[in-house]
Amino acid sequence: MTLLGLSDGSRGLRGVDHLAHRLAELLPLPAGAHARTHVVRTPEPGLALSVELPDPAGALPDDVAVAYDDGRVTGPAEHRAAAVAALAAHDRDGARAVYFPGSAGLTGTLTLAELFARTAIDSAVALGGAMPPPSARLDTRDHVRPELRGGRLLLRVAPARGGVYVPFELPDPHPCCGADHDD
Repeated sequence: MTLLGLSDGSRGLRGVDHLAHRLAELLPLPAGAHARTHVVRTPEPGLALSVELPDPAGALPDDVAVAYDDGRVTGPAEHRAAAVAALAAHDRDGARAVYFPGSAGLTGTLTLAELFARTAIDSAVALGGAMPPPSARLDTRDHVRPELRGGRLLLRVAPARGGVYVPFELPDPHPCCGADHDD
């Protein structure tokens, strides 16, 4: 597996999600790839991306700094420190997963048991720390962003109408770009 840290200077979730989608279109990301977002504080506060994949074959964008796990760093100088920080943070608690095994087909409503069986997500916790039962229904809103906790993916959820849960992170109602992909 190859681990990469990437930064394009994104300041918000929509920007870093856009970077993940651009990367997925360029490489493309194989089914087992992991792409996680990280808050970085260098050289300025922002968000960066780490990606773990079997083979980074494909052209990476020229406007993105890339830190490789072999120590190389390429791309715009102003984004290199953030790319290095994202690379170092790939397996730290709090990383927000954009791509992970099983993420490609997460649409519509399914039970938490189905979510756990189909994806790399290990558990879900509702506001206040309650653990919904595996039979609880989850309306994905086509936007599922679990976080890394103790080496496992945890999805934070909130109760919604009709006894259904929804991911706590709201999908951005505005598309990140004109590209034809899900956010």
